[in-house]
Amino acid sequence: MNKLAYLSQINLLTELSAADLAAIDALVPSASYPPHTVIYEPGNRLEHLYFLKRGRVQLYQLTPDGRQFTLAILGDGNIFGEIDTFATGAGSCYAETMSPTLVCSMTRADLIRFMLRRPQVALKLVEILSRHIRSLHELTATLALDDVRSRVLHLLLKLAQQFGQPSEDGWTRLDLRLTHQDVAHLVGATRETVSTALAGLSRQQAVRTRHGTIDVNPGRAAALVASEAQPNLTDRPRQGGETA
Repeated sequence: MNKLAYLSQINLLTELSAADLAAIDALVPSASYPPHTVIYEPGNRLEHLYFLKRGRVQLYQLTPDGRQFTLAILGDGNIFGEIDTFATGAGSCYAETMSPTLVCSMTRADLIRFMLRRPQVALKLVEILSRHIRSLHELTATLALDDVRSRVLHLLLKLAQQFGQPSEDGWTRLDLRLTHQDVAHLVGATRETVSTALAGLSRQQAVRTRHGTIDVNPGRAAALVASEAQPNLTDRPRQGGETA
């Protein structure tokens, strides 16, 4: 597949004309990376905004004691990186490929020149940045949950929405190869605790793991989330006329 065909798959560019795609194709260089390649890391001076054409990229940080904490997994059409005029919030992270990955990068001068000529691109960038900020708020809310099982449940539902492949039996297979350790990185827990949580969710028919894959039953998982959100009536404050 040629470079222009890859560009036509980028979510950011779906509303652009063929002329816009040709202009970006001439402007932006592409690079291919094998799996487990660090594209950049904290401390690097970032001067490019990256467009993920194909593949998977994880953004993560390392805790002071050396543990990895994954902030996001990006799929086709996402943007990451940082330049002076546009920050995705990913500049202080490691950006590492999870699969064979193709990206293109744009300098500050390239981006400004292109957006001045095609303001619809600027509007699309604002929309994507807004979604990114909402995702960060959702991540913060999920991490506030005390129960690792709840964090795993919320995570798998989110990944099923982003990378799921529904099947006729009602299950959704994640188009990601995630080990228990990978899930632990995503929820800020130990592998042992995550394995226990996944085993419990499997018994409840919300998750199944086999042959290195993870399947999610969205209906069952959503029902468990809803049940956990219901207040415990036995713990509610007593009304004025009630007796023990």
